[in-house]
Amino acid sequence: MMPFAGGSGNIDNIALPISLVAAVLYLLMLGQGPSWRLSVVKTFSTSLLAFIAWHMGGPALLVAGLALSAIGDFLLSRDDERAFIGGLVSFLVAHVAYIVLFARIGESASVLMSMPLVLAAAVLVAISLALLRIILRHVSNELRLPVMMYCMALVLMGLTALATERPPIIAGAMMFVASDAILAWEKFVEPAGSTRKPPMRIAVWVLYYAAQLTFLLAFAMR
Repeated sequence: MMPFAGGSGNIDNIALPISLVAAVLYLLMLGQGPSWRLSVVKTFSTSLLAFIAWHMGGPALLVAGLALSAIGDFLLSRDDERAFIGGLVSFLVAHVAYIVLFARIGESASVLMSMPLVLAAAVLVAISLALLRIILRHVSNELRLPVMMYCMALVLMGLTALATERPPIIAGAMMFVASDAILAWEKFVEPAGSTRKPPMRIAVWVLYYAAQLTFLLAFAMR
């Protein structure tokens, strides 16, 4: 069964498997260290998701979120602090796009006061604040404000996803939050040379790509 209408002749049904193959290829290349080839493969996998969202006539904010994420993927794949800040900004704006998108299709914020959403929202905020407090001890002064702003946007994205009360969107958002939490811990807190870094990087990519794919499919199959 094809995920998009039109069968195997639909370009979206062709692009999606290619994106999945690129995502797996990037996963297999993770241990090679930064390179242009790695950057291209990583960016290609998520750029195709943005292309599919655009081609299928998905919401402009979904297309924007995926496209900005692809730009962020490229920048974060480069071994440079300025590129890291650029990637952080790209993902920050991507989260703003997702926040607005989810807010438009969701219920009012008051829905978060109902059980069990209030518990999920409280857990999300509490864990995020605890992690942020630890991470800020390990970042340079130049990165403190961007990291705090990014964390706020990430939490808001999670809260607006919860307010949609749509399981696929909520699942995608929670995977995104988990991916970024692991990424921040691996980059800033985990000691250099730690044997936990490689599996953490695998978890980051798997959760992140799955989150973006889930967002795409949530709107494609409504």
